[in-house]
Amino acid sequence: MASTLQTTLSSDFESTLAKFVTHGPLKTQDALEAAIFDLLIALQGAESEVPTLLLAVSSKIDGLLEAVITSRNDPAFTFRGRVLKTVQSISQPPDPAFSTCAERLGIFFFHLPRSITLDCSVITRHLSFSVRLASPDPLESEYLVIKRAKPVDPVLPKPARPVKVSKRKVRYVPLDLFTEDTPPVKNRSEAASQDEVEKPASSPVAGDFPAAAPSFIEQLKDCLESLFEILNPPTLAVQDPSARRSKPRGSDPKTPVVESPKLEARSRYGNTLAQHDLARYLGDTTKTPLGDWPVVVSQGAIKQVRRHSAGDQLTFSRIEKMMRQLSRGRFTESSHAKLLDKDHGVPIFTADVGGDLRLVYHIDFGAPADAGWESQFIRIFGVYPALKIDLDFWKAVSAHLSGRGDEYIRRTETPALSKPAKIVPPLVFRSLDASQGDQAGAVVEINEAHRLELHRILSLEKFIPLSHTFFDAIQKFNEASFMFTVSPHENQIIQHPSSCLVLGRSGTGKTTCMVFRMIGLDIAAKTSVSPQTLRQVFVTQSRTLARKVRLYCAQLMQTETNSALASAPKPPQGLSLLDMDENAEEEGALPKKFSQLDDCHFPLFVTYDQLCNLLEADFDLELIPSPLPTARTARAKNKKSSARQPLISFNYFDSKIWPHMDHRVKRGLHSALVYSEFMGIIKGSEASLSKPRHYLDQSEYEGQSNRSLPGDGTERSRVYTLFEAYRKLRPSASYDIADRTHLLMKILRDQGVPGKLIDFLYVDEAQDNLIIDSALLRTLCPNPHGLFFAGDTAQTISVGSAFRFSELKAFLYRLEREDVHVKRGGRPPVDPAFFQLSTNYRSHGGIVKAAAFIVSLLESYFQHSIDSLAPEVAHVDVATHRPLFFSGMRDHDELLKLISGSSDGQVELGAHQVIIVRHKEAAAALKAAIGRIGVVLTLYESKGMEFNDVLLYNFFTDSTATDTDWRALLLAQQEDRQFNSRKHSILQSELKSFYVGLTRARARVWVWEETYDSHPMENLLVNSGLATSYDPGETVERLVATNADDEWTEQAKEYFSKSLFLEAEFCFRQAKETWWADVAQAYDSRQDAMRLSEKHINRSTIFSQVAKTFERLVQEAKPTEDSESIRLLLSNAAECYSAIPDHVSAAHRFLQAGKETQAAYHFRMAGMFDEAIRVVERHTVDPDLAESIMYAAKFVFSSKKDPTSLHKARKLCADKEEFLEFLQDNGFEEQHVIFLDSITEHEEAAQVLWDTKDYVSAVTRFCQARTLSSRQKATRCLLEGLRANIPFATGYRNQPGIVSDLFKLTSDCEMSAEEKAEIDLLHAITNLQTADLDRYSQEYFEAGNIRCALLALDAWTQSGPLETIESATADQVADILLLCQKFGWVVNFLVRDTGFIDRPDIQTLFNISPTEQGMELEAQEIASQRVVQPRSFIFQRAVAACQPSGSQTNSITLPKNAVDDLVRRALLERMNALIEKVDTSSRTSRPFEICTKFLTAKSCTGHNDRSCWRDHISQKEITIQQFNTRFRLHLLCVALVDYWTAIDGSVDEERNRANKQK
Repeated sequence: MASTLQTTLSSDFESTLAKFVTHGPLKTQDALEAAIFDLLIALQGAESEVPTLLLAVSSKIDGLLEAVITSRNDPAFTFRGRVLKTVQSISQPPDPAFSTCAERLGIFFFHLPRSITLDCSVITRHLSFSVRLASPDPLESEYLVIKRAKPVDPVLPKPARPVKVSKRKVRYVPLDLFTEDTPPVKNRSEAASQDEVEKPASSPVAGDFPAAAPSFIEQLKDCLESLFEILNPPTLAVQDPSARRSKPRGSDPKTPVVESPKLEARSRYGNTLAQHDLARYLGDTTKTPLGDWPVVVSQGAIKQVRRHSAGDQLTFSRIEKMMRQLSRGRFTESSHAKLLDKDHGVPIFTADVGGDLRLVYHIDFGAPADAGWESQFIRIFGVYPALKIDLDFWKAVSAHLSGRGDEYIRRTETPALSKPAKIVPPLVFRSLDASQGDQAGAVVEINEAHRLELHRILSLEKFIPLSHTFFDAIQKFNEASFMFTVSPHENQIIQHPSSCLVLGRSGTGKTTCMVFRMIGLDIAAKTSVSPQTLRQVFVTQSRTLARKVRLYCAQLMQTETNSALASAPKPPQGLSLLDMDENAEEEGALPKKFSQLDDCHFPLFVTYDQLCNLLEADFDLELIPSPLPTARTARAKNKKSSARQPLISFNYFDSKIWPHMDHRVKRGLHSALVYSEFMGIIKGSEASLSKPRHYLDQSEYEGQSNRSLPGDGTERSRVYTLFEAYRKLRPSASYDIADRTHLLMKILRDQGVPGKLIDFLYVDEAQDNLIIDSALLRTLCPNPHGLFFAGDTAQTISVGSAFRFSELKAFLYRLEREDVHVKRGGRPPVDPAFFQLSTNYRSHGGIVKAAAFIVSLLESYFQHSIDSLAPEVAHVDVATHRPLFFSGMRDHDELLKLISGSSDGQVELGAHQVIIVRHKEAAAALKAAIGRIGVVLTLYESKGMEFNDVLLYNFFTDSTATDTDWRALLLAQQEDRQFNSRKHSILQSELKSFYVGLTRARARVWVWEETYDSHPMENLLVNSGLATSYDPGETVERLVATNADDEWTEQAKEYFSKSLFLEAEFCFRQAKETWWADVAQAYDSRQDAMRLSEKHINRSTIFSQVAKTFERLVQEAKPTEDSESIRLLLSNAAECYSAIPDHVSAAHRFLQAGKETQAAYHFRMAGMFDEAIRVVERHTVDPDLAESIMYAAKFVFSSKKDPTSLHKARKLCADKEEFLEFLQDNGFEEQHVIFLDSITEHEEAAQVLWDTKDYVSAVTRFCQARTLSSRQKATRCLLEGLRANIPFATGYRNQPGIVSDLFKLTSDCEMSAEEKAEIDLLHAITNLQTADLDRYSQEYFEAGNIRCALLALDAWTQSGPLETIESATADQVADILLLCQKFGWVVNFLVRDTGFIDRPDIQTLFNISPTEQGMELEAQEIASQRVVQPRSFIFQRAVAACQPSGSQTNSITLPKNAVDDLVRRALLERMNALIEKVDTSSRTSRPFEICTKFLTAKSCTGHNDRSCWRDHISQKEITIQQFNTRFRLHLLCVALVDYWTAIDGSVDEERNRANKQK
């Protein structure tokens, strides 16, 4: 076998397997896990046969096969799948390796601790296989499988000690197993046998033969599949929550109850629950009823009971007692008196609670019991005085309920009362089929006047389940703070244990399902055996909605736990801008970054914008929505980042870009529709994710299916032309909502999600997002069971929205299959379940049916425009309140009559009534015609709002669709004519708009038209029985309503949150809230100002006026007004000032508003650094901005050069050294000295001055310091100053003021003899004192001080001794020639020294310095550069080398070699010039030549008139000594000429030197 393995296994696999054998035992858990993982990777890539691999693993080491197979990672999952796939494809007798694998794996599971119980079916299958395997011939003995005898118990080694499971801490097992509270048994075989015995036997059938037993191969497959299933990711069925209750009487459901696992399994997504835990938690959300009967109580009843609990405890106690009695099923004559019997429909009962009060209730059906079973329950409508119970109304209720069918009525019956009273249990039946609810109920006339109240009590009213904590909770919390009962279909969505997509029209309960699911999971997780906080996030587009839902959830959680939560947000008392201002940020509600989200923030309620902002902060992105300057802008500039500003929102697009687009191209197109196409399809569709530029090209866009844009390809071509114009017209640094998502997606792909992932994500009104937004959200929440998207594509008139839910579903499907875990086989793909909600809780049947008809038209003629749904239904069908058409009504007086009160004639709509028009122009015209009689909104403004009554004004008259379009629709419906959807594509958006208009109403809809353009649609609806036409001869119920002030206030808040400030102002004035009306008006003025162009001539004035208005409102606010509202008003004033910009006023207002970062920024921009620093030091300010302000303040304070400002700057540094370093780094030398002088640190000040070459001031301060070190430094500084200012060759007889001042300071310095001598030398040089220079030249030459010798000798040559050669004595000439020779020697020595110019003292002498760059380059062994100063003796040569035809007064930088060459050449030329001068002078010098004429003739004509320059001596005077003296002069002269150097090396130069020597 060993040889076989060596020939069939790869070397990689063999080497990996050898780790378990050759290297000895693996001593640590980590080493073992790593080795097993490596082996699994090798198995995954091995090409050998599966039996060979199994045999190799099982034959090497005991237990290795079990460890490999039971691993819970991706490679193990893949390998198990490979094994199963091989087994399933076997048609011949299987390889023994598979049997070994099954047997050993089964034995492994038997060795698990007894506290862990395997699924009985797994045990049974393995034991059956073991028996089959142990038979003499398992392939032939098929009959053994069907025996009923007790299976053979395999011989298993007993564990040394039984494992004890702590009650407090349950041991985690990484398998899909679960514990059971079962009695202990001896072994697992006995457990399996007991399970077999307990199973009911099947009924025998006479004459039946034993069924054919499964083959050995089939049994092997079955055994392996069951064993492997334990190890695979869980996909358990969900237990119905009601299964935890005891089974009600009168029922006999056969569905077995499966207990949820008690062991908690953590998934790889952090806190995310495994699916079976999710199902268990959702099951735990159902409260245990108070008694056997489930009871639900209306919110109205709770409100009544609460009133009694506050004022009449005795009555409250009686009501509580009666409700408890009903929940136990104790029906008596007083508690179960029939108000109406079944002759009227569904029976209605009353219960006497004492006095004249009665509980009104009925027996309902539909409370969930076991899976597929429902029970009776009690629905309590309210507590009423007996005399005020309106029998006619309750007959209407009974009659309406009877419309659910005879079967429903039968199931709501209760047994007859008996004496004594007995406990009556609720009846339990199978769930009603849809067909069972279609039967006709009792035929009872219903008074139409009761229909709207019916709609309220049966559709709008919420019912709260009665529980053990109910009576305690209703005394603490109001009726709106309780979770209410939902429909079975909604409950199915809430309880669904995985992701879901919920599509429903307006008012169908989508948000309710989300919120209840969130609350249930949160409470169940926190109260479980192992408490945890689930990271649940609710995302919407509206900030005020997110806040409202957050507050609502907090209230519900308090009531559900019956305890006030300390961390629960407290809603403000009275009005607050936080509840209305969509742009208001609640301080402290969110951290700065996504990665900083902690358990205390969850469940989290945010807008999509806020979520993106958290991510932007983590990735240091500077995406600034506002076009106004902000602190973020300053931070971006400080960090030199690529900040992008502003956000191209629809408002910005509509006011700043749309007006500048070509009117010919955009004719007939609405800006909202065009913007939606840009964002929703061109830049925000799924296809844009794969584009390099993140948008579709024209051909791709025009090829898109018809979804939101009406028209043919020409329309799309026009839109794309506008898109190209948009790209050119938008500011270069701007961004839009699609750009932001694409940018974040790219960074998330590159860097991953910062911080922890989201466990559960809920997206409300998903149709308002882009398709690509769902990809970003899916990245943040990769939990395949944690997604919940809800929305309605029939409402997509919102800007930026252009997709259908079917597209979202398909996109999530593709994203799931791209998941790395799915692609690697780590888990199967999980697709969201799709749910539809069709019961409308907002509108009654009259409106719902008409709206459903409009949807059917869209589905029939524009199939790609919306998602297909089941028709909407409502609880109440109000026939008299179907949509009412008024056509051809040109007289506005008729309109005023119909909306005025009949008694007082007052013309005024109520708080919950609205007039909806097409556009703003129509609204302005209507207000001008009839006055300000109510709220007038455009169709776009009304989206998402609800009203009791809606009047659609000139909807068809102002429609962009023609009469031909509407008539084509009418003919297609009535006469089955062909409808050209492309030709009449405008109707797509028109029908959507009409649907939105209809569904804004809860009660009544009027369609008022000045023309007859509505006739086609009117005929369609009227002929279908879905609408009525106005008959002038009939009496019409008027649209008139009287509302309390608080109702007007609530509507004002709603309008305010939608940025409909003028409508909010109107409602506030109706509510007598004058101050808040002024606030709304100020907001409207600010909104108008924001739309102004930056070049508008009055822009600054308008913003200033608005800012002052906000300030005035703050002054006029009552002390009781919400502090957050005052803060926001101040913030608004500040933002208006910043737009001007008036930085001072903006800073003060921001500081008052508590926005310290913005305040500090504007103080900084105003140059008020004292105030800016005060803000930074006392408050929490953005760190980057604070750093920027600190640096700028230090710079500004340091620039002022006065000690006070410098000390301010010093306080901004950690210590003095940091401040001094700051001054030095920024070139503040003068300020550096001033500061040091101010703290009497003269020596340090002197050092700074010395470093800046201010030698006089430096020496003066060194002398002031009066320390030993300062006196020494004073002398060195003095010498350095003199050396620097008395340069070689150019510093003679040119004594600047600084040199004079330095010489004057010599008396104040303590110097050594050498230092004093150099001072004297320099003094002699400046005055060219020949004698002194002669002496110093000799001394320094003999001392070997080349620098001083060169300087002294050169200065001596310039002091005039050469001019005396002609008249000097021989000895004097000899001395001159000797010094000249020394000069020549020094020059030659220096010129021939290759590194002499690198010496700092020589560079100082020649006024040459290295550059910083040059110094760095030298360190890198690269040619450096030198700087030639203007006073250098080679400066003019350097100028000529740089600019041959120019002049230069500043220093010149040249390469080192060039400067060195210039110095050598200049020195040599200077020496040659000296020699030339000596040579010339010596030719006419008396000591060099005797006048021969005078010597021989004893006379010379030139002697007397001095025309003969020769020496006139007689023969007597000629001596050997004199001859030698004269001969010596010639020799000295020849020797001097020998120093003459041919600089260019030419022959002529060499010949010249030879001639001189001759």
